[in-house]
Amino acid sequence: RAGGRKSHHRSPSRIVARDGHFRYPGAWRGSGLAAPVFSLRSCDSVGAGDFVDLRTLVDVAHAGGMNVVQVLPVNDTTVHNMWWDSYPYSSVSVFALHPLYLRIQQVVSEAARIAGPEHANRFASLRAEVNKAKAALDLKEVDYEATVKVKMSVARRCFEAVKTPFLNSTEFCEFLAENAAWLKPYAVFCALRDLFGTAQHWRWGSLGSDNSAGTVTRLSQPGSEVYNTVALHYFVQFHLDAQLREAAAHAKRVGVILKGDLPIGVDKASVDTWMYPNLFRMHTSTGAPPDDFDPNGQNWGFPTYNWEEMSKDGYGWWRARMSHLERYFSAMRIDHVLGFFRIWELPAHTRVGRMGRFRPSVPIRRHELEQRGLWFVDRLCEPRVTSSILREIFGDRDGEVAGRFMEETGHDGHHPDGRAINTYRFKAEFSTEEGLLGSDAFKIRDGSPDWLVEETEAMRKGLLHLQHNVCLLRDPEDPDAFYPRIEMQKTSSFNELEGWSKDALNWLYDDYFGARQDKLWRENARRTLPALMTCTGQLVCGEDLGMVPPCVPPVLDELGILGLRIQRMPHDEGEFGRPNRYPYATVCSPSCHDTTTTRAWYEADRHRRARYAHQVLGMQGDGQLASCFPPPMAYRVEHVEEGSGAQRRRTSVGSVGAEDLSGAGADGAGDTGFIERQHPPPDKCEPHVMRAIVRQHMASPSVLAIFPAQDLLALEHSYAQRPAEEETINDPTNNRHYWRFRLHVRLEDMLANSEWLAEIRDMVNESGRQDGKMTT
Repeated sequence: RAGGRKSHHRSPSRIVARDGHFRYPGAWRGSGLAAPVFSLRSCDSVGAGDFVDLRTLVDVAHAGGMNVVQVLPVNDTTVHNMWWDSYPYSSVSVFALHPLYLRIQQVVSEAARIAGPEHANRFASLRAEVNKAKAALDLKEVDYEATVKVKMSVARRCFEAVKTPFLNSTEFCEFLAENAAWLKPYAVFCALRDLFGTAQHWRWGSLGSDNSAGTVTRLSQPGSEVYNTVALHYFVQFHLDAQLREAAAHAKRVGVILKGDLPIGVDKASVDTWMYPNLFRMHTSTGAPPDDFDPNGQNWGFPTYNWEEMSKDGYGWWRARMSHLERYFSAMRIDHVLGFFRIWELPAHTRVGRMGRFRPSVPIRRHELEQRGLWFVDRLCEPRVTSSILREIFGDRDGEVAGRFMEETGHDGHHPDGRAINTYRFKAEFSTEEGLLGSDAFKIRDGSPDWLVEETEAMRKGLLHLQHNVCLLRDPEDPDAFYPRIEMQKTSSFNELEGWSKDALNWLYDDYFGARQDKLWRENARRTLPALMTCTGQLVCGEDLGMVPPCVPPVLDELGILGLRIQRMPHDEGEFGRPNRYPYATVCSPSCHDTTTTRAWYEADRHRRARYAHQVLGMQGDGQLASCFPPPMAYRVEHVEEGSGAQRRRTSVGSVGAEDLSGAGADGAGDTGFIERQHPPPDKCEPHVMRAIVRQHMASPSVLAIFPAQDLLALEHSYAQRPAEEETINDPTNNRHYWRFRLHVRLEDMLANSEWLAEIRDMVNESGRQDGKMTT
């Protein structure tokens, strides 16, 4: 060393080099199909699809060259004991499986084997009953209540016939020992739900959540007053677990990934809120803010999470959920992954999703309002109701509305003719959404004339609109904290303010929904999501649709969580998503369970159809349907040894892409009027149209291309004869939607249709997704 001096610099004892999640030498890409289990139809399913049907669905995917089968949540949702429980995202237990998915014939056969030949007549009668029910319930749609009733009735009689040998069997004892932490609370909860006639455990008196652990210990003991019912639920869960694990094992044997779904919430009346009330904010509700698809927002009815309490044991409840799901699934979709950054929280009394705020979030403090001269906080927080507004909304019925629902509070200026402008507030009994919408004021008799129904509904909507006519929301836990009412600029409360007040509120609004939250939301996700990721080896996809904060994509990328791309819900600017532009770390799909099918969406709007065909599918307008859709852009990845980061991959185009033929600019603009006038696209989403859409998604860079079963069935002319609107699984704008869609094609018929499967397989191979490999 110069001058002979010793250096005091020490070499680091440890060097950590990190370049994101694991990278394969070649970019693995797969493909698959998605279907709710209840929607499956086979020769043996009773009323709805079941876990044994999953085996056949796996075989269909495998025969079509695909390697993923994705399903909706399969947890038990039995809260109301009626069709409302068809909603698969409202779990009564985050561990228990739904009896709807039980292949009851297997239960009968196993019980008959255990009972022995002396009970043959009893089980022959049960088999005849099951066959009769199978024929009666072979309907166009699922009859949820009838199907669950039949399966539970037969399961109960099977259990009664073999109760003692079953409960003493080695297989059951091992199952109970492995799953006791959730199985005993679940079974006791179900017994008490049936005993009290309600799952609302806060109505169970001394058996409520204050002493739930002690209640479980006492009532799960053999000989307790409800033990027979408890043991019945053990029996049902044992068989459900065995059937689903067998389907999962079959999928692994043939090289198909079974992908599950992790719901973001649990029902308020659930075993989880009964056992662990400290983990939930029971006075609140979870939902989603207004968007183009639902202007009122969504209110899912789930309590929000007490993240601070959950963090005390390292998010053990979440880790247990994820680990348990790995028992069945090799990949997982996290429902509403945005909720791990921030959740849209609503007061428990709300019914729609408009009057919420993000939690956690940095609020607007009282001093911020005062600094900008906004001293009139009550004016900004209370519903703005004046005689002028009442007249504008209700016309000649303004006086009736004021008398029935309002209290006069004073005056606020005068009309041009000198009359005072009266101000009002809602009467106490109508001051909340629950009080207003649940009142008798809007109840009308069956058979009432249409004009009365319409008038009543218009009044209801008008009053709800008035309740939402505020600029700021108060924090019920902090009197100095406020939140901007989303879309406040659309309210008359805002528009009646002076210009300087509007400017001040707009600045605070933009700051709240923008810059001030980024750090908090990023840190929240970095605390919560790793708890899920570190306890599982599953491939994880996050459903990141809706109002996506800027901090979300980098955090998901950092954690190796795939994003979701639905073509009609683009993440980038433009009307439609462009599959050839999707990032590699995404799952792409033309539609999903929360949208109409691709066929229904394509056929619904003539002008949008023309724009889509021209701009996205590259329809050339030569009038020749067989050639009007060019082949999709062929995506290819070549591994480059040298370099790092983005330089490690080089992409190339192997054929002309649709955008190059469309004439559309980067913003999606183009002369669609010409093609619509001269050579319009087909009115119906015929098989060759769907083929162009599927090929485009297959050719995308996305790591997975997943197609709803309805979209793949539309490739076959004979399968596409069902009215497209009948194939919708969910309507997110209706919180009482009946989830009952059932495929009209049997799984056995799909598996036997070699031409249809060969077409899918050809598109898989063409795109380089065969066996998850990449064309080079």
